[in-house]
Amino acid sequence: MTAMTHPPRATARLQLHAGFTLDDARAALPYLARLGISHVYASPLLAARPGSVHGYDVIDPTRIDRERGGEAGFERFAEALRSQDLSLILDIVPNHMAACPDNPWWRDVLEHGRASPHAAVFDIDWDAPAHPGRVLLPVLGRRYGEALRAGDVRLHRDPATGRPVVSVPGHTLPLAPGTVETIDESPGPDALHAILERQHYRLAHWRVAAAEINYRRFFDIDGLVAVRVEDPAVFDAVHGRILGAVAAGHVQGLRIDHVDGLADPGAYLARLRQAVDAVRPAGAPFAIWVEKILAEREDLPADWPVEGTTGYEVANAIHALQLDPAAAGPVRAAHARFTGDQGSMAGTIRRCRRAVIEGSLAAPFEALVDAVDRLAYAGWESRDLTRAALRDALAAVIEQLQAYRGYPGGTFGLDAAIARARDAVPGPALDLVAKLVSGRIPGGEAALVLRRFQQLTGAVAAKAVEDTAFYRHLPLASLNEVGGWPERFGLAPDDFHAVFARRRRDWPDALSALSTHDHKRGADVRARLAALTELAPDWQSGLAAWSALLAPHRGGSDDRPVPSRRHEHLFYQTVIGTWPAGGPDAAHADRIAAYLLKAAREGKDETSWTDPDQAYEAGLDRFVRAALDPAGPFPAAIAPFAERVARIGAIDGLAQLAMQMTLPGVPDLYQGTEEWDLSLVDPDNRRPVDWARLDRQLDAVAEADPAELAAAWPDGRIKHWLAARLLRLRRDDPALFARGGYAPVPAQGPAAAHVVAWRRSLDGRHLVVAVPRLVAGKLNGALGLTGFDGTALSLPDVADGGGDVRGDGGSRADLGPVFGRLPVFLHQIGGRDGQ
Repeated sequence: MTAMTHPPRATARLQLHAGFTLDDARAALPYLARLGISHVYASPLLAARPGSVHGYDVIDPTRIDRERGGEAGFERFAEALRSQDLSLILDIVPNHMAACPDNPWWRDVLEHGRASPHAAVFDIDWDAPAHPGRVLLPVLGRRYGEALRAGDVRLHRDPATGRPVVSVPGHTLPLAPGTVETIDESPGPDALHAILERQHYRLAHWRVAAAEINYRRFFDIDGLVAVRVEDPAVFDAVHGRILGAVAAGHVQGLRIDHVDGLADPGAYLARLRQAVDAVRPAGAPFAIWVEKILAEREDLPADWPVEGTTGYEVANAIHALQLDPAAAGPVRAAHARFTGDQGSMAGTIRRCRRAVIEGSLAAPFEALVDAVDRLAYAGWESRDLTRAALRDALAAVIEQLQAYRGYPGGTFGLDAAIARARDAVPGPALDLVAKLVSGRIPGGEAALVLRRFQQLTGAVAAKAVEDTAFYRHLPLASLNEVGGWPERFGLAPDDFHAVFARRRRDWPDALSALSTHDHKRGADVRARLAALTELAPDWQSGLAAWSALLAPHRGGSDDRPVPSRRHEHLFYQTVIGTWPAGGPDAAHADRIAAYLLKAAREGKDETSWTDPDQAYEAGLDRFVRAALDPAGPFPAAIAPFAERVARIGAIDGLAQLAMQMTLPGVPDLYQGTEEWDLSLVDPDNRRPVDWARLDRQLDAVAEADPAELAAAWPDGRIKHWLAARLLRLRRDDPALFARGGYAPVPAQGPAAAHVVAWRRSLDGRHLVVAVPRLVAGKLNGALGLTGFDGTALSLPDVADGGGDVRGDGGSRADLGPVFGRLPVFLHQIGGRDGQ
């Protein structure tokens, strides 16, 4: 853990791609600076696959991507940042690169195999039994033999180099030197097969990858090959351009994508910190954050030399505070009645973990089993343990693990997972596996097993939890968020304060996110769905009424309706969470249809990416569009409830913004979310932002009467006003937020249970913040609340010169008048004006 001398005040994430280049981003910088941002936080900028919109598929780590602006564009962007007194944070991807011929290092490996000078870059098992000495390339659209007979594989000369190459749909691949002397562009299958057998790769149908892939991937994505960044030479090669930008003073912080995928995250981070410190300008502060999904009660290893995480856990803690825990039973019961799903999220996750290690990640799992089996055979005490028994033991532990990954010296969740696994597979096989995965067996082979286990469990968690279970079991969809804890239905204020007191103590410079490029639902969608927990009876009755209304549009059969009951339940949540001012239109229907299709494929029960059920998908699309037809009965029937939810969601949305901006941590805004963020999972959350409009609007909202903005709350200007106000507070007194203490402030009075308040304090200066929670029964006016008269906070009484707080304070602040207008109370004490 590190503590920066001058941490960022606030960051803003920008998604760079061919449609929004570094030169386009320059135009947004004056606005961000005026808003109060200190650091621009850019998506990956290194050269990526042509057409990449996210940049995580790097093809060349030695240069800035041309589509995003190239080297010259980066220099112009860096100069524009300096002119606005802004700093730059870069998102980097040390775990993987693109596995495609556009990547010259990968292409060289395909051409020269193990002899390539770049072979050590990639995490390839060259001794895999199915294809020793070769890389499996699962790029064919049909089985290998069928592809040869159909002419999908062709030989020809590359017009640019004149060298012989082999082409398959979507790929042009090199041939090993000397394997083709003359080009016959129409060889028969036997001749073509003979040539392909002499290559350093094996062409295969894409479905073969799950069982036989022999390079570590990013999760189960064949097009992303893992990088052996633990090798110092590889580290230097893939970080050279980034460190050059640091040395030039162009970059002041890094976000490390998917740190759990690395062989030794702690060692990597130590090497990165050392490398950065060796080149950064003298005295210049530098921050490193890790993208790390934390299980409930899990924390980062304390010895990691980073500022903290990218803040998924903050978004989920804030959301949990806004849920009514008393609604857990009714909401889950309503879901069970409607869908017929009587299970739990924990059970769903276990089943999905098992399915993943038997399906899309079978190859790395079976390779791990082989390694454990070899190690067991080498020891006389464990020689009689069968491969089947060891396989079952490993599968049972992975199935029960709650964390993404356990670390030596901090094996969070492993002991509990092992204990639960004993119920299924007791005996000596589990004893051996437990010692291995806990790092209690010394030696190189055991260390390799531990590393492979840790790298596999992160991939299993991502595919089983985020990309499957979170789309299957959805009593309250907003709980199924990246880094979320769906089994925790609500967070009591005392527990909430404990979370942020620990954060202030341990990770004061960690990022605080509400919306991100990875979110399943934007912050204000989640705020609306939180309102369902306050309106549980109306939600339950609404489900029955809306489903009856839409029965004519349902297809399929009684045994297999279209949409499934699960997807229909998700449809109602999604419509309510994204309900547009004025009701649904064609654009809204397009968004909901695209989202439901993705959700259905991710859930993998009725359809999937690998086996799409076209009939089901067409029926799902018809249902969505018929239901959202503005001329139909459903929009009018759901509108009163959706509009009430939207109003509660707006109140919660402003409250969660105040929390993000004033609780310990560095607030991170995702592009354009200073207005209402009703986005869904990507690509919906990566739509273009009208920065010019936000720029024009900023001055207008800054001078506007907040009461007038609140009256027109659906247009989002009131959130923009509050974001600007809070960022101005951070700009005017950055030390208070960076190093100020944190303490709960209790409320007294009839509505005290509906108030959460805290104090930030430093050198006699204090900021007291209070927000309401569970407000459905207290709506009054646009965004005003009733019922808070007589509910007050004790304000700090500052001792002369000392800055200590004496007793319960010398004055009280009645929350009634403030919450009667807006759901945020701010009070400054000690040399600052305003309230």
